[in-house]
Amino acid sequence: MRSRGSARVRAACRPAAAAVLLALAGCGPGRGDVTGKVTYQGKTVVWGTVQFEGPDGGLKQSTIGSDGTYSVQGVLAGEAKVAVSSVNPKSSDFQVIQREGAPPPPPRPEVKGWFPIPGRYDTPHKSGLTYPVKPGPNTIDINLE
Repeated sequence: MRSRGSARVRAACRPAAAAVLLALAGCGPGRGDVTGKVTYQGKTVVWGTVQFEGPDGGLKQSTIGSDGTYSVQGVLAGEAKVAVSSVNPKSSDFQVIQREGAPPPPPRPEVKGWFPIPGRYDTPHKSGLTYPVKPGPNTIDINLE
């Protein structure tokens, strides 16, 4: 049988415990959303992907728009390793799987302005690209040389 005194102590401690838990939840580094534009030797990269690897090793990715812009959401704040990949859009890597008896898929549309970039940029660990990500919105233009 529990006494009324211990029930009052537990009831009084609940708000304090909740406040401690909320404070601890806010103590982490936070996450950032990153937007920007990708260029190679001053020319806009019009096709591909951008990857951010946060300090926790988590990967976040975005496609590159025809205007060179990208938007990556939820990158852990801290120093991030970055990769940019722009594989030939006509490559067989992007061909639709054709089912037996199905009509052939239409040809892939031309990606105007596409050009290859060096393969050294295509993985976060070999690209040499690192950027600081702060909690909240970040603008990071990626200028490849």
